[in-house]
Amino acid sequence: MGAGFATVTEDEGVLVRSADVNGFTLEELRFPPSYEHGAFEPELPYLALVLEGTVEKSFRLRTLHLEPACGVTMPQGATHRARFGPTGARIVIVRPKGASHPVSQSLHRLVSLRGPDFSWLAWRLSSELHASDAAAPLAAEGFALELLAATSREAGGERPLGRPARWLDEAEELLRQRTGDRVGLSELAEAIGVHPTHLARTFRARYGVSVGEYSRRLRLAWAAREIARADTPLAVIARQAGFADQSHFTRLFRHHIGTTPARYREGTRSSGRRDA
Repeated sequence: MGAGFATVTEDEGVLVRSADVNGFTLEELRFPPSYEHGAFEPELPYLALVLEGTVEKSFRLRTLHLEPACGVTMPQGATHRARFGPTGARIVIVRPKGASHPVSQSLHRLVSLRGPDFSWLAWRLSSELHASDAAAPLAAEGFALELLAATSREAGGERPLGRPARWLDEAEELLRQRTGDRVGLSELAEAIGVHPTHLARTFRARYGVSVGEYSRRLRLAWAAREIARADTPLAVIARQAGFADQSHFTRLFRHHIGTTPARYREGTRSSGRRDA
């Protein structure tokens, strides 16, 4: 990449973009279609998030199926195999340089992750790994720390609920399936068979935001992925994501993700084209 702060290597068809910043190793890995990784044992804990494609991680007692906007905390020594989907996969990894690093405690057990916050933070980190300006290392470190903070909350450190009820999982999944729609609280409650007030209170306790805000973040995260991977006009993406008009979409996108949709596309895709 020339002037960029990240280095690029290739090993057995896997393209690795890597950088060290203040106690962390940050990586973006691009795996070829149907790639398989034999059993291995991580020497250090890490956080992995899927940007594109799919990956199946198989442990002795469980198998995790990861798709875009999903991730996993990988404890030190968690032996497993990995199999990547028919289109390969693009993954971002945040790895403390030592097991004694303070943030390693949030990675001490195997936890599957999903949610819009992880998606756009992972894409922002990816874009900084492709950047060549002087601020890129600092920005990349910031996004890595935000991802670790979100991971710590998701793993239960700051959540008042224990294991979520099955109907709560169903509610979240329904919101994902209808990302482009505006699903009302009453409609969602009726679909899963609980009272709207109970749904609203329990959902906020589990996810930290209202049903409406979570749905909005899902739509923005979906839009961010589409902006990063496709040449679809921004107005079309805004409409498909369920926003009334492009100006409203742009305002929300800038508020939540920190930049405009056009600049986000430029940052996440221009260097990717050069790599191709």
